[in-house]
Parts: sequence; C-alpha cells; structure tokens
Amino acid sequence: NKTAIITIDKDKSLKKYSFQDVHLLTLGFEKKFFNRKKLRVIIHSSAGIESAISMLACLKNGFHFCVIFEDLEKIAINKRIGIFKPDLILTHSPNIFKSSSKIKIINFKKFNFKKIIKLKDTKVDYYSSNNSLFTLFTSGSTGEPKGVVHSTGGYALFTIMTCKTKFGIKEDSIILTASDAGWINGHTYSLIGPLLIGSTTVLLSKPTFLLQSKILMLVLSLKLTILYLPVTLIRLLRALANKKQFKKHSLKTLGSMGEPLAKDVGTWFAEKFNLKKKAIVNTYYQTETGGIICSPSFSDSSIKFPHGSIGNTISNHVKISSFNKIKKEFKILSAWPGCMKKLLNGNLEYQKYWDKNGNFRMFDLGARVNKKIYIHGRIDDVINIRGHRIGSEEIETILLGVKGVVEVAAIAIDDELEGKSIYIFLVSNKKIDSIIEKKMIDNFGTFALPKKIIYLSELPKTRSGKILRRILRKISDDPTITKNTDISTILNKSVLKEIKKKIIEK
Repeated sequence: NKTAIITIDKDKSLKKYSFQDVHLLTLGFEKKFFNRKKLRVIIHSSAGIESAISMLACLKNGFHFCVIFEDLEKIAINKRIGIFKPDLILTHSPNIFKSSSKIKIINFKKFNFKKIIKLKDTKVDYYSSNNSLFTLFTSGSTGEPKGVVHSTGGYALFTIMTCKTKFGIKEDSIILTASDAGWINGHTYSLIGPLLIGSTTVLLSKPTFLLQSKILMLVLSLKLTILYLPVTLIRLLRALANKKQFKKHSLKTLGSMGEPLAKDVGTWFAEKFNLKKKAIVNTYYQTETGGIICSPSFSDSSIKFPHGSIGNTISNHVKISSFNKIKKEFKILSAWPGCMKKLLNGNLEYQKYWDKNGNFRMFDLGARVNKKIYIHGRIDDVINIRGHRIGSEEIETILLGVKGVVEVAAIAIDDELEGKSIYIFLVSNKKIDSIIEKKMIDNFGTFALPKKIIYLSELPKTRSGKILRRILRKISDDPTITKNTDISTILNKSVLKEIKKKIIEK
C-alpha cells in the first residue's frame, strides 16, 4: 500500500498510486492490449501514469519499447516509426499516425487508468539479460535521429547502482526528476530506478509546471527528499525567484541535469534550499551511457566537490581518460553495464563512438583540477583563435556570473582572418555589451572579444533542457538552415525565426 508513483498532470491535478495499484494497472493493461507474442511498442506520451504503466507492461513482458515525445511533428514521428518498425503504437492522438495494416494504433482512452481491478498475475516468461529493452532516439547531425538501444540486465544493474551510490535513493526516498518520459533521465531516474529500489517517484507531465507553482509548497506537501532538475530550469528559477531562503524542508539531495552547472547557478540552488554545505549531484551522462558516468555523490560536501565539478566516476571499476590540468577528450576506458547495446540505424555511426583502442568516446573535453573533474564542452564547441583554445562551457560559466544574464550560449564560427570567431547569444533583461566584453578580456584576453553579441527571448533547447548549440552554429553559418538538420527535439521551434532574424540584422 506504499505510494509508488505521484503524478502531476497538465491541469496540475495530483494523483497517488500505490505499488499494488501500479501492479494491478500493469496487469490490466497487459491483459487488454498485449497478446503473448513478442511486440515492438511505441509509446507516444509525456511523463504520467499512461507512459509509466505502458513502459512497465513492456518491461514485465520483455517487449522492446520506444517512448517518443508527445508534441513531435508528424515528419519526425514517421522517421522514428520507419526506423523502429513497431507492431503497436500507444497514443493520446491516433489521428496523427499514418494508418497501416502492419501497425496497430491504440488510443490510451480505451483504458481506464483510474479504475483498479483485482487480477491474478499471469505467467511471465523469463528473457535474456541481453534482450533489447528499449530504444531512445537522439538528434543526429546528419538530419537522421539515432536509435540508441539498451539491453535489460546491464541497464537494470547500472540503474540500481547509480540511484543508490549517486542519489542515495532508499525505500523511504521521494524523488522528483523533472524529465520527460522520452529522455534517458525519464527512464532511469524518473521511473525504473526508483521503483526497482521501492521508493516513491513524482512524475511531472510538464516540467515547466515548477515555474508556475510555488516550488517550496510542492517540496513541503509531497515531503520530497531528492529534487533533480534541468540546469536551464534552475537558471530560470534563479531569474524569477526572490531572495528568500527555504530553511525548513525535507530535501536531502539536489541534482542537476542536461547542461553544465555553472558555479554561480549551483551556489544559488544550494543556498536557496539551505543545503550549501552539500555538493549538488551534477550529473554527467549521455543517452548512450544509460545513466550517470560521473557526478558528486549525495554524501559529498561542496568543499570536496565545488559546484560546477562533475565529481568522480560512478565506480572505481569505470576508468576514464587520464586527466591533468590540460583539457583532453573525455573517454571511458573500461566496460560498464549501462553502455548502449547498438544503434538501430547504422553500424557505421555506432563505430564512431569507439577509438582505435576500443575506448568509448564521449565527444567532450575534460580536465582534472585538484582531483575534481570538470567538463569544458563538446569537442566541436572548442573555439581556437590565434592558437588559444577555449571551451564554450568556460565562457558560459563566467558570463552566467554577470548580473542580469539568465541564459547564455557561446559558439565558434569560421572566420577568414582569425580562423574562428566567437558569437555570444544572451537572454538578459538589459543590454550589457560592454560588461560582457570586459569579462571576456579580463578572463581570457583581447583575442576573445566576441564578434557578435546577440540577444534572444530564449535559447533553443531540447525538452530535457539542453541548449542546442549545434543549431545556433548552423544558423549563424547559414540563416536559411533547414536541410540535413534534425530539429525534431527542439522544445521551442518558434525561436528559430527570431535567431535567423537577429543573425541577419547583425
């Protein structure tokens, strides 16, 4: 009878489901929609009881499933269907899918998720630990989304381990992971991990709900112990918040995801919830890794791992690049159980993840300073001007400390004279060109003066809160961008017109 799942829907209504409720709903769902043959299932839904129960029913039966975002455009949906080749699609919007005799399309409305019917468990067939469990699509630079496949046993083991060692999740934990169901965090730390351990998870159908609600009231009313938010959401909370500190609450652990956590942003987040002595679980991962590769732990102090550091690897058994103060490419040198099994669409793309020595490439630059690991952005986000190399993340961390800056993205653009030049995109309530220029000179030198400073109402982001710097680069290179670029995961596509207009004006 313990609460397993708490859902907060788009209308802000709150509903609690016990482990027994979840078990019976899963049985009922399976009985109504699944036959005994192996199925490939697409789940077209946001985080909520519908996506949770359908994912759990697939897990129970060993059916390969794929969650795709509810508000994807038809072209993007059809691309994913063509790659995944489902037998069954579960959705709230059956009218947007092309009818096919080979694919069964079922409306979630055909199942009453509020009605709990007592059923006897059916026989479950055991399946291989290397069974393909789920596929998640990530944006591809070639315009084709990549279908990242994870296996069952290794992923489950990795999920439990990272939940326990990094977040400190126990049976009495109540965790809110503000992630859509279509992201790896929405699988590993929103649903599967907490339930495997026996804790309570809070599912938000719309993470931006936190901006509209009084977040402290939510923390207090649900007695949250772990709050795991996208960095872009933390930045917006900082921009909108008053100076009041929340002193009395149940929170023990704060986590951040999606973007590098700047020191100033991390400091504000920790101080806001009166946890300034504790490190934030600043997670470093990819869809391909299955979960956290590096982060501080729930038990670490902010002195041991200052805000901005990604702490240590998830285990001493997981070896990474030998770092020193010089920035080097981040690689994983040993096997780990959460590693993706394959890519659905392309062995050639899959091979690009491995170097000639069999090491797994993360395509990021990292450095170790005083036994603390820092990430300095993607390899293609490194700006090389007159022999000076700066990571986008370094610039952004510094500029996020400027008063009035809500969000910032720094990119490198080809320049005939310099080789590369710096473009800075800002979300700010006022023009601060001179302050930005002075900060850049003070921290890097005159060579780092930005060629353009462009103000936007918001930055292009994915639903998980990642800023899409590749989109900014492509538009800056060519404002007519549309071809060979996968823009299906952009949360706010309307901002593309604003970016194009500002680039042309500049």
